[in-house]
Amino acid sequence: MDIWKWIGKLQSTLAEAGQVGSARLLDDLSSCISDLETARAESILPEAKALAKSLNNPWVEVFVGHWEMRNRLGARMEGESALPDMVALFERAHRADTIDCPQSVCVTQDLGNCYANIDGPGWANERRAVIEETLQRIDPSWNCFICLSTEYADTLYDEGRFTEGLDWLAAQEAKLRDSGEDYDLDSIELSRTEHLMGLNRDEEALALMAAQAARAEAAGPEWEAARQARCVRHALALAKLGRDEEAWEVLPSWHESSPRNRIWWLASAALLLQRAPERNTWRLGSFLQDALDHLSRHGAHRPLVDSALIAARLALARKAPWNAQRLLAQARKHQASLRIDAGAGAKLDALEAELAEAPATELPVPAAQLMEWLEAREDRDPEQEIQWLLAARRERPEDQALLLLAASALKACGAHEESESMLWADIERRPDDDVDTVAQMLFESCLKRGGHDRIEALIRHFETIEPSFSIWCQARVAAWKEDWARVVELCQAASEHSEKSTFIGLLAQGLSKQKRYAEAAAAYRRLIESAEDPRDALWHHMTCAAAVEDWAAVRDSAKRLEFTLSSDSGPFDENMGRIIIRYYENNTEHDYYAYRTGPVTARIVENAIPGAPQHVLDELVFDAGIGYLEDPPEDEEERKNFIYTYAAFHTLSRGGFGPSWVMEGVHPGEDRLKALIQALEAHGYEMWVHASGYEMQDAENEGITLHGVLMTAAAPQGRPPQELHELLQKETQDLPHRLCWLPLARHCGADLSVHEACIARYGL
Repeated sequence: MDIWKWIGKLQSTLAEAGQVGSARLLDDLSSCISDLETARAESILPEAKALAKSLNNPWVEVFVGHWEMRNRLGARMEGESALPDMVALFERAHRADTIDCPQSVCVTQDLGNCYANIDGPGWANERRAVIEETLQRIDPSWNCFICLSTEYADTLYDEGRFTEGLDWLAAQEAKLRDSGEDYDLDSIELSRTEHLMGLNRDEEALALMAAQAARAEAAGPEWEAARQARCVRHALALAKLGRDEEAWEVLPSWHESSPRNRIWWLASAALLLQRAPERNTWRLGSFLQDALDHLSRHGAHRPLVDSALIAARLALARKAPWNAQRLLAQARKHQASLRIDAGAGAKLDALEAELAEAPATELPVPAAQLMEWLEAREDRDPEQEIQWLLAARRERPEDQALLLLAASALKACGAHEESESMLWADIERRPDDDVDTVAQMLFESCLKRGGHDRIEALIRHFETIEPSFSIWCQARVAAWKEDWARVVELCQAASEHSEKSTFIGLLAQGLSKQKRYAEAAAAYRRLIESAEDPRDALWHHMTCAAAVEDWAAVRDSAKRLEFTLSSDSGPFDENMGRIIIRYYENNTEHDYYAYRTGPVTARIVENAIPGAPQHVLDELVFDAGIGYLEDPPEDEEERKNFIYTYAAFHTLSRGGFGPSWVMEGVHPGEDRLKALIQALEAHGYEMWVHASGYEMQDAENEGITLHGVLMTAAAPQGRPPQELHELLQKETQDLPHRLCWLPLARHCGADLSVHEACIARYGL
């Protein structure tokens, strides 16, 4: 059974009703989750949920809920934090109006996945029971048959029953083969590799994954979730076989790995780092701590205990017993939430016994000389230095320099709570002192981590001692929450206590975010006059002044930044080269080529892709204040051809064009293509060639390589698409190879056979 069929029909209905964005939204949601674009998925979800409500379609509600859980449980490895929502979704998916929805079956897998993240062995029996019940509702023709089969195998893996897992997978594969259905065995084979490695049959696992990787490469682009899951397991098999160089090459970088795949990443690294101790650095320890904190926040108890044990062993190998002790304490905390022990207690006891034998820390120099001694070292290692700094602090508790360095070192190693507790204890120790570096450091650390309880304590503490700091903290928190009205209110009130430029800058930002551009420009003007280095303020001022078309003010700031301009008044129409403008619309980034017409103004010259908002010939202000969004290459020659990207800020005037229509086919030659474009532009259409010169094959003339062209035409708003269709027919009728514009032809109700034949012949 094709579980996607119903969603495809829904999308077609939405598109025919003119809701192209809504139709694409459901594809975007599943696609970005399959590609591990977790942040983008989270930004899309509110709109997807709103769509489900507006359609009054319970099946869409279940579909969106399932993909939300694939993001939270699959990629982000949430546990107890997702359980209430997961149980509610499971209940919703099994009501009378949704039980027949194909994704109600998928939700069963999600529920099992959630309990696996919490404690796989502890909930193995219950997970199997719910999967068995659901498998009775379906047959091998369902895509879900494979998903549920592998989820069942996972329960056996979690209990160490690897031979039974292989037998189960073989039986399920036999059912698939007997069914005669088309199926993809990749996920079953990936599960099989896990069980083979559990039995130390690593060569067999490696052969399976090598074949899988070869198939994926031959098939073309692969979903990142599938690629990454295979790579981390591939690396583990290689590491177990001692093929370290190959394993490091296959292992994805830590930063690109999803939280789920980091569990496997760590299993591979634990073996590899034994033979490459130089890679086992304090920075790796910091990354691991951030990952453990993520698991802790989300109640993934068993993965945290298992991972903390590995991380603690790595810390001991780095001769950092203090860090191993912290990791042990974190694991003990989550051990209490395991449903069954399954050997965790014995492993933690063994680690604790080993730590008890660790020698006491001795200072390399007297405590009073430690700072100077550390600063003279060439290779700084905060993880090693912490042990000395903490020992020195016990001797010199009032030495603020030692305090700040110790707090910074703890923070660098991911020990944020210990760092912040140390800073707060120092503030409480001297309750009448003014704001100093300690308070500022504590605030910045808490804000970055979302520690608002401690920030509230800071605000109350300094409310009477130094009111301006309390207001500043409140304003920064409001900015973090994007409550710009509150930011403006607080910064305006702060003038009673302080004239610091920091308040003026934040006030200007708040006004700008509220689109109060004239007031924001005035605030930036104040900041320019008070700042030691006004360059950033000058850029922000120009951006806001241009948004209200105060061209004299823009020119004034441009001169201070040493811009050479050809005009003395009015709007800008300079020739300042090509740039890229980035729009953030409909939870998606869209980049467009533009010509820079002034210091902070531009004109879009590229057509939008079909379905995206049209901006061609829009005149706009770009956000020069935040600077360019993509760093230029380091190589000087490459930098000469680099095109800078800026964020769109404010539209001054619209180009007045409607949606884009795609044309693709065999490139007719530069002269003929130029003539075609000129003919269309003479009728008022905006043309843009998006790709040209790529290779194409002609099914009617095998062995002959042709070159393709992909372009769009945008018509002035209100012009009937039929006119473009007829003009294209006229202007392309003499081409030896026909161009294809199937979506336009379909929209016009024209004969589609010519275009369908073109697609089949050239593989468009």
